[in-house]
Amino acid sequence: MAGMNNGPLAIAGEYRGGGGGGFFRLRNRRHGAGLYLAAWGGAGILSTTVPGGLAVNRDHVMFYFIVLMAGVLLLLLSLVDLPWGEGAAARLEGLLGAVL
Repeated sequence: MAGMNNGPLAIAGEYRGGGGGGFFRLRNRRHGAGLYLAAWGGAGILSTTVPGGLAVNRDHVMFYFIVLMAGVLLLLLSLVDLPWGEGAAARLEGLLGAVL
């Protein structure tokens, strides 16, 4: 038992699959951007609609909804393995880069 590492890092390494890279592995850069935008849009919608009731700025809610939908669309396009999916994801990424 002298060569075994039974510490918390060994347990975390087994929990992550042993190869490192974190618990949740992203497929590519667009997948990560889609997750980020979807989380940002969802959090923005929740933060503008839940606490404020009816006294929220509707422009902010619409902006966060568009960010959420763009993130979901980017996620879907990054996951699909169709020939046109990569080109559409690249165009959407370019549009989002220009707007944001």
